[in-house]
Amino acid sequence: MKKLIITAIMMIITVSVIYAETDNIVYIDSERIMMESVDTQEAQQLYQSEQKEWDEEIADLEEQIDKLNSEYESKKMILTESGKAEAQEKINQLLEKRQQKIQEIYGNQGLAMQRNAELLEPILEKLRDVIETVAIENNYDMVLDVASGAVRYAKPKLDITDQVIEEMNKTVE
Repeated sequence: MKKLIITAIMMIITVSVIYAETDNIVYIDSERIMMESVDTQEAQQLYQSEQKEWDEEIADLEEQIDKLNSEYESKKMILTESGKAEAQEKINQLLEKRQQKIQEIYGNQGLAMQRNAELLEPILEKLRDVIETVAIENNYDMVLDVASGAVRYAKPKLDITDQVIEEMNKTVE
């Protein structure tokens, strides 16, 4: 009987310790944080204004191409063969220039990707710092991110996303 009571007490203590430890595990939704963060919204506005400039550069080239095409079509009947070839060459050069510009800006290692990374890097660094600060201040043992897909279920009371967003927006420079 004594062994049974000791075993029951040990099980209760073990369950209490396990529950206490898991109570210090919380989660965030980094996608939501990034969507609602003032820093991210400002970076997105800056990126969009730069993207507008890039698109205008490409549109200018397209306008030049259209203008040359129109001129060529209207004068095609009176141009010599060398004049036609020269006009086609100018058009082809502009088409190539436009394609290079598109690749330069929107290609795999293009300006758009580089700029996006530049703008996001300090925000992601800040997010890591804020998560660490919130975790230390609240004595959380672990902070999981539901956006990564690692969490299949968690009690809503463990979600500290709002707390992290609030902290991120407090320190907007």
